[in-house]
Amino acid sequence: MFKKVLSILLFIIAVSSVAILSACAETAGNVYTYVIDEAYTEYVVMGTSADYPPYEWPLEVEGKTTIVGLDIEIAKYIAAALGKNLKVVNKGFDFLIEDLEAGKVDFVMAGMTPTEERALRVDFSPVYYESIQVVLVRDADVAAYASAASLNVASAKVGAQLGAIQQELAEATFPLAQRQYIQQVPDLVVRLIDGQLDAVIMEKAVADGYVANHAELGIAPFLIGDPEGGSAVAVQKGDADLLATVNAVIAQLIADGTISTIVAAAIALNESTAE
Repeated sequence: MFKKVLSILLFIIAVSSVAILSACAETAGNVYTYVIDEAYTEYVVMGTSADYPPYEWPLEVEGKTTIVGLDIEIAKYIAAALGKNLKVVNKGFDFLIEDLEAGKVDFVMAGMTPTEERALRVDFSPVYYESIQVVLVRDADVAAYASAASLNVASAKVGAQLGAIQQELAEATFPLAQRQYIQQVPDLVVRLIDGQLDAVIMEKAVADGYVANHAELGIAPFLIGDPEGGSAVAVQKGDADLLATVNAVIAQLIADGTISTIVAAAIALNESTAE
């Protein structure tokens, strides 16, 4: 039953740009609940940082704020496979692994890259979405920042999300630059537009959304980091049962092409609703 319901809702978002399961979503502070099936009596809890479209971001639907994005949609499939409804806790990215270790959430999805350092603290699923890392700049500066070396100078100001893989990339790629790490990605973009930053490191899928919605922004013509990197689901260390379910869901969604549909719908929704 849940596959049929979710398939219908994915179609709705693709053709009409409304939030998936908006009629079944409720909000309380930084906690958002999604009813997958009214027969389910329990919730599985996901931790996220909802400032990273198309992965997850807040959207007002029918007068209420909910969290939408490709991570939310994949999480609904995971919840349904567990026979539970979904509860999403929205926190700063740098708190997510700590909350997972403390048992405050059951799993984390936030466009999180499975690094070796993180894998010492949590267990990861296979990568469910590959996305290269780029450098967002003002459009007028694209030609000036044609290489990583052009930003690795003392006068350059480079921003990245606090606690994210982009912070590590900033330190490794631009050690000579002035580096700023901020919790919320939209705040970084505002500083870039205002001239307080010269560049912001982010995933291409996220950067593409900002470029589509802000004519004054562009993407520098070089890549950084691992070109085969991507995002994975994190679970508590040793939670083999949950990880097995997550892995099975991801494998199925990749095999039948549903992941591609989810990603395309999330990107379209972001582009159609951004201010």
